[in-house]
Amino acid sequence: MAAAIYGFQCRLAFYKPNDMRWVEFPTRDTEFEDVIFFGEKIYAVNRDGQLYEFDTKTKSGRLEGGIHEVRPPSRLDTSSLTIKYLIGCANGSLLMLVRHFRIPLDRRDSECYETYKFDIYELKKNGKKWSRIYNLGDYILMIGFTSSVQIPASYPKTGNQIFFSDNMIETKSRDYALAQDLGVFSLENRRFYRLLLDVKFFVLPFGCYPNSKLSAFILDFNIGGNSSAVDFT
Repeated sequence: MAAAIYGFQCRLAFYKPNDMRWVEFPTRDTEFEDVIFFGEKIYAVNRDGQLYEFDTKTKSGRLEGGIHEVRPPSRLDTSSLTIKYLIGCANGSLLMLVRHFRIPLDRRDSECYETYKFDIYELKKNGKKWSRIYNLGDYILMIGFTSSVQIPASYPKTGNQIFFSDNMIETKSRDYALAQDLGVFSLENRRFYRLLLDVKFFVLPFGCYPNSKLSAFILDFNIGGNSSAVDFT
């Protein structure tokens, strides 16, 4: 099965093997920012931070669900200079990571944004409320133009970090290369470590990593100028 965010309105659609076409989710809502498979369900989040839950194992065989009973976190930033990511955790919790952008003071080019802050919220398994967290323990989050995932740190004292790549595709040019927003953020010391500042790319960079421990693989792509995200399971 595959789930996708598509079009200028950022709607949801899904596809099952042997189906003849993509089918829209049982919601007419728009402005979705991420969609993932997690625990035999599909979760999505919109620009307002509202969580959606859809069941893939119904008796009818049809996808069912809609707005989750959990309300968005209080004081959540929903401005256009944020992106929200959903990440399933090994302990059954769900994370919502809010990435904040700004134009660097030394670069007033509107096509060049940089990440300057992250907010992380956790919804525990069977929980009823998002909680703000400030520590990832021995885990790393990887976000960007590919999968949003949680992975265990490979070495001691290398956890509690966020690895990020650029996925502000709406601000990029098709005619010339640009510097990209790549780096690592340490929650331990609250510092950013920027990567490849002097390198310019025609396409957005992405990371690759072993998939054996993951329940889903996400591929982001661009069709006709519309940013789309697809999650396969």
